[in-house]
Amino acid sequence: MCPEKVNRRKFIQKVAAASATTAAVYSWEEHSLLAFQGTPPPGGRQGGRGQQPPIPEVAGPMPMGQLGGLQISRLIAGHNLVVGQAHSRDLLYTWQLLQAYFTEEKILETFAMYEKQGINASFARMSTQMTVPVKKYMKERGGKLNWFAGLSVSEQDQTRDLDMALDMGAKLAYVHGNSSDGLFKAKRIDIIAKSLELMRKAGLVSGVCSHLIDVPMALEKAGIHPDFYVKTFNSGNYWSAGPPVEPDPKWKPSDTELAQAELGAWGNHNNLWDTTPKQTAAFMASVKVPWIGFKVLAAGAIPPRDAFKFSFQNGCDFVVAGMYDFQVGGNVNIAKQLFLDKDKLGRTRPWMA
Repeated sequence: MCPEKVNRRKFIQKVAAASATTAAVYSWEEHSLLAFQGTPPPGGRQGGRGQQPPIPEVAGPMPMGQLGGLQISRLIAGHNLVVGQAHSRDLLYTWQLLQAYFTEEKILETFAMYEKQGINASFARMSTQMTVPVKKYMKERGGKLNWFAGLSVSEQDQTRDLDMALDMGAKLAYVHGNSSDGLFKAKRIDIIAKSLELMRKAGLVSGVCSHLIDVPMALEKAGIHPDFYVKTFNSGNYWSAGPPVEPDPKWKPSDTELAQAELGAWGNHNNLWDTTPKQTAAFMASVKVPWIGFKVLAAGAIPPRDAFKFSFQNGCDFVVAGMYDFQVGGNVNIAKQLFLDKDKLGRTRPWMA
């Protein structure tokens, strides 16, 4: 090992020993160095990330679940990265970096890598950045991925994205989370129900996505049952999520707020999409509908090994993860490892798919 690295490590560790009661003395660079060398810095809810253990190759097929009449891989690919979008916190250049990386050819290569590694399904944004390479992949490259189309709907229009999804060849679709959240807040879950009906008439396996646990709560209460739910879910165990919110003893449910936030002390921001993980797990335990967890990695803030285990342990039947091509193999092996003996997950919610 390089003497300079050893000496610097010893220096920083001495500083740590002398200042263990406060993390404020560390610069960002020092935190990064300690994490790289596997030495957790003091303080913080998650502490130092350190180097993640190597991911072994796991033999055998990808674990599957059933949605409608389709066999779907337990790990589903996300779509934000390939269309040049990511939750970048306060980094202004992220979208430019993504669009420079994900050329059309790189997108097609990434789709092919999903299939090669055993992922047979992907979410799809209803935009030309997504639908053009999807159609090219399926028609010219012989792709066989099952596509989940995310449909933006409104009180005025429930069919625009539906037509695009059918043209793309989607087999599954869901009401987009922003639409569902907004319609719930506007007290128009009847529009969500109408959208489900239109999707089913079009022959699609049909779901509802939301960031708010209020949406499935309201739908279940109203007797509206999609074929699957897509709901944000992660532990909140990452620094930018902020500290837990102190419960308000005077809080009461209302028509537009059915669950009190558990996270969000620093306010809503670019990397906080599940503010009620405990209530989400508790409520979904009573729901007899397959559940797909998304935002499980918190935009890369939670290691896949921790994120997937937490999600499957606490009730998810599938997880969605946005992935660069170089991450696909590792994420697949993590998912497969978890299912070598799924009874050891400690899961209490029955598998719904």
